[in-house]
Amino acid sequence: MSQTFTDENLIAWEAFATSGDFGFAERPRIVFNCLSNPDVPARYVEAPGDEADAEAELGSYDEHQLRDLLARSQPVD
Repeated sequence: MSQTFTDENLIAWEAFATSGDFGFAERPRIVFNCLSNPDVPARYVEAPGDEADAEAELGSYDEHQLRDLLARSQPVD
């Protein structure tokens, strides 16, 4: 499940949960994909628990919380 939202600059983003490194359930990530400009690299934050926990957590966030997470995110390598 993904969520779309706009940041404070009215740029559209999609957020979704994914597994950790090498597809393991440990250290899942919430990934942010810029919908307004495909040239902007994806960003992520690590989430606690496993991928299912990250997805449930993501589903409970409102736009304000998603913006806060995006502000703390780092570029995907």
